[in-house]
Amino acid sequence: MLRNAIGIMLLATVFLTFSTMYTGARLDGKTKIVVTMDILRPIVSSIIGSRGEVYSIVPGDAEPHGFTLTPEVVRKASDADLIVITGHMEWEKDLVKRVAEERGVEAGSITLNLLDLVERNGTVLELEGGRNIHGFWLLPDNAVLIARALRDRLSSLNPEYSEEYLSNYMFFEEKVSYLKSFLESLSEKHGTSGRKVVIGFYAEQYVVEAMGLKAGAILVGEGEAISPGSLSRVYDGLKSGEYACIVVSDTALLMSGVQNALREVSRDTGCRIAYVSVVSASGVKDYDSIMYYNAGQVYGALLSEREAVSSGINIYLLTTLAALLVIVLETIILVRRSRP
Repeated sequence: MLRNAIGIMLLATVFLTFSTMYTGARLDGKTKIVVTMDILRPIVSSIIGSRGEVYSIVPGDAEPHGFTLTPEVVRKASDADLIVITGHMEWEKDLVKRVAEERGVEAGSITLNLLDLVERNGTVLELEGGRNIHGFWLLPDNAVLIARALRDRLSSLNPEYSEEYLSNYMFFEEKVSYLKSFLESLSEKHGTSGRKVVIGFYAEQYVVEAMGLKAGAILVGEGEAISPGSLSRVYDGLKSGEYACIVVSDTALLMSGVQNALREVSRDTGCRIAYVSVVSASGVKDYDSIMYYNAGQVYGALLSEREAVSSGINIYLLTTLAALLVIVLETIILVRRSRP
């Protein structure tokens, strides 16, 4: 009789362990979310708030397109309640497939594929005659769409926190609205709407598009290599004034030959270079703060004259002003939310 009771208790313990592990109701009360790229962490963290923990698979200083899955990475993802993937890299889909097989569940039940989401309801830009599936999460409207999907998914995992997720989402949406207004005012004030720039890689298009700019030429193509033809177009466009500056991302800088090419182009044409974040959050906790930083970098390059490097102080000044504006805006929002 005692042996049977012990057996029942053991079975109950195993059942409870597995049911809490994969339904969002963890014993520690925290929902675990794994994101494939560091840049997604600020959006996810904004919605889950204090109710969960967010882990990134690819560190911010690594080039994600060449990332290779390891058993350790699969184990890390297997313990997550939700895996958020960009959906534009094959290793991400392989990761979800392996975790789903290990658990014996449908892949869709454990993942949120952002590319599928944005293709259905968001904006995927065109570049060089094709769909640009790199960096779409940076466009403000797409970021709001992603946040909304996270709100809904988390509410399904943990219905008891649905009101909190909704409140976090509304705060996020309001901050992005302020961001869009800020970027529009910059464009109007400086008359930069529609100006063409050179981008380092595809993802930068979504950064410049958010600021009303257009990608006129790209330095590195799908093969992640600089072609003589693209380099020639970049030189001609910068020298003629057709392109205002170069906008290059953290991921582009990790690609072969890019840093040397940038030094040569800048030296020969006198153009300014804006360095933006598209895959690494660099320790920044908020999506809008990343975009304010990117705006400071881009407008610092746009407004700097093609002179000696000493005039580059504009970049840092604008970046600092943008960061201060973030603090002011978020303080105003917090005060408004605290009022009855």
